[in-house]
Amino acid sequence: MHNSKKMFLALVLLISISSSAQDANPFVGTWDLDKAASNFGSAPVPSNMIRTYQDLGDGSFMYLLVTINADESIGGSSATYRYDRKEYPIASLNQNNSTTISYRRDNEKTVEYTVHVDGNPLQLGAKSISPDGRVLTIVIQNADAQSNVNNQILRFNRRR
Repeated sequence: MHNSKKMFLALVLLISISSSAQDANPFVGTWDLDKAASNFGSAPVPSNMIRTYQDLGDGSFMYLLVTINADESIGGSSATYRYDRKEYPIASLNQNNSTTISYRRDNEKTVEYTVHVDGNPLQLGAKSISPDGRVLTIVIQNADAQSNVNNQILRFNRRR
């Protein structure tokens, strides 16, 4: 088994263990990509994507994103944040730039976020939870340095 696959399996196990308890925050838990229900725009479609959100207490949260690309390479990122519009650093595999994220909670089931790369806002997004709490939808607008825009709608199913 390739080292990257072993690392992925270890991360999935860690994600599953760390998110086994549900919380009052409906985002907390592990979410598996529903490729058929998602629209990646002009971005490459990954083989798999898993998102985990964890409540760290005291109003702080953490996300961990693990992506398996079509070529089987692994990508991912993580950040600890609050819903206070302040910028928090993002740790990312293969990251060469200073990247931050800020969150704003619109209501109980919707949050908006902005990702800044080297101080420039390059991604705007909104995350929402379905009324039954089983589907996470993320609407994303990405822009590159040349102002090219790629819109995406990603859907994830709550892991049970």
